Amino acid sequence: MTEVKTVDVLIIGAGPAGLALANWFRNSSIIVLLVDKKPVPTRRGKAEGLKSTTNEIFDSYGIGPQIAAESWRLEEIAIWGQKKDGESGIEREQLIQDKVEELGKVRETMLQQSRVEYHMQQNLRSHRNITIQYNTQPVEVKIDESLLRKDEVYPVEVRLVKNQAQPEASSNIFEKSTPYTANGAAEEVEERIQAKYIVGCDGAHSWLRKQLQVQLEGDLTDSVFGVVDLIPKSNFADLRRVCYLRASTGTILLVPRSNREVRLYIPVESGSSLSDPKDLTFDRIIDAARKIMSPYTLEVGSVSWWSAYRVGQRVGSHFSRHNERAFLVGDAVHTHSPKAGQGMNTSIQDAYNLGWKLRLALQSHQKLDPDASRRLLATYESERRPVAQDLISFDRGYLKLFAAPSSQFDTEFLKAMKFTTGLSIRYPPSCAVQLPKGMQTAEQLGPSLLKADLVPGKRLPDFQAVYQADGTTTWIHRRLQATGCFRVIVFAGDLAAHQHLSKNVQKLGEYLADSETGLGHLTACGEAALVEVLMVHSADREKVELLDLPEIFRPWSESEGYDYWRVLADAESVHEGHGRVYERLEIDPEKGRMLVVRPDGYIGAVLDVEDFEGVGKYLNELGMLSK
Repeated sequence: MTEVKTVDVLIIGAGPAGLALANWFRNSSIIVLLVDKKPVPTRRGKAEGLKSTTNEIFDSYGIGPQIAAESWRLEEIAIWGQKKDGESGIEREQLIQDKVEELGKVRETMLQQSRVEYHMQQNLRSHRNITIQYNTQPVEVKIDESLLRKDEVYPVEVRLVKNQAQPEASSNIFEKSTPYTANGAAEEVEERIQAKYIVGCDGAHSWLRKQLQVQLEGDLTDSVFGVVDLIPKSNFADLRRVCYLRASTGTILLVPRSNREVRLYIPVESGSSLSDPKDLTFDRIIDAARKIMSPYTLEVGSVSWWSAYRVGQRVGSHFSRHNERAFLVGDAVHTHSPKAGQGMNTSIQDAYNLGWKLRLALQSHQKLDPDASRRLLATYESERRPVAQDLISFDRGYLKLFAAPSSQFDTEFLKAMKFTTGLSIRYPPSCAVQLPKGMQTAEQLGPSLLKADLVPGKRLPDFQAVYQADGTTTWIHRRLQATGCFRVIVFAGDLAAHQHLSKNVQKLGEYLADSETGLGHLTACGEAALVEVLMVHSADREKVELLDLPEIFRPWSESEGYDYWRVLADAESVHEGHGRVYERLEIDPEKGRMLVVRPDGYIGAVLDVEDFEGVGKYLNELGMLSK
């Protein structure tokens, strides 16, 4: 009889989404198994672009510097169109900075998917609670409906089979090698896994999506594209810029990569009668590119990868099933064109949204009750499905920008850059997003603006500040490591110049530290605390003494002394200039502001500094105040 193993979370698919999800469970006791039918990790090709939000996620996982060191920064975008007056060929029409001012930093970089996966894999190596198995695919799933509303049970059972493979093809770096028979053939090994939760991160042809009977709603596009990574030999001058090359036969997207390579997205066919992408040859794809690039030449120096595809613009009817015990993430539940560079980014951001919620539901200390866990996990679909729907709508209209020259092009293209950076994403009110005091509906907030603002449900804008203790510079999302804790960030204002602000901070500190009448049971426990308290003030640093602040802002440890990294200042740094935090975020230094920031970096609540009970209300809605 096959042995049955139990895990907390079973993840189907060890691509970017699955690995991003698994990284949430580092430094925990939560048992996680990732399985992937591939014999080895991704080696080349596939997705490439990384937007600033995704790079902030990597910072929170502690792998941001490694990924940044390998990435290629994108600085300029060239728009090419057909020559005027009926002449044949293309010419440059505009040169645009690849920049969104509100971000205050690089908007996008390029790094191939295989290297992104590699760094996320390496980040899991020392964590024995997380296992990756390649050469393994699920063949059957059963979900016991009678157990769905019970705690500490394993309602999901999956039968896994190790695929046959030659010995040299198997390189599972986390688990023992696949068993082989005496004649060298791989032996099929069957496993039965019982899990509390199952997550499908298994791509556009998702096995789990089919088992859950989730439908993809939408259509296939009427175009077949080729994508090629190559070192070009060409007299085209803009090979090291992002380029949109528009001609009567279609629009090429050209993106520079490291090592002299470029990536080309090339339209090959359009219309109602299309070839099977599997039948397209490399030569036909390159010929299509040459026609669009004329009169410029294109010869191939070398090719590292190429593929052909027909994209569907589709969104799943559900992102979660079976009372929030089964979830679908990334390409498994939405597909779209790669031309806006959203595929890998949206998949990783889906996983990042779900991961902290699963961690909070599964943690052993300060455990949520089953009903609170279900309410929180239900917000995965209510938050991420509208994002996917908006992305599909955007995707459908994106290339209309390049159909013909327009006097509004600069304005519309900037809006598109802001959209793809995620500035418009605002999650709806829920147990994890609290409306400001006095508001009853999201409509009272007005439309979500394409700007970096402090609004419940939007991502905390990244900003540069300096530590009060030593003047060292940091960006806030590098400081907000993915540990699963919430942050109360107190923008204390100029507390050296305004006595009422100093008094507010003192009262707030007492409430946050008090275990009986306040939140001390959540803010205590050092690194294991569920709530971390930070301050960003705008006073003259020389007029603020760290040790005069309430202890919650510089807690003491018998083994390590004071924590000097909880108080930051909106001040000039020695080498990196001034972050202008209060100015950028439109915070009045005479009033201050207070935020509850979720573990995924999104704003859960926006409060006045004196409204410290609003923090308690927010955490109570989540079910975190039961002692």
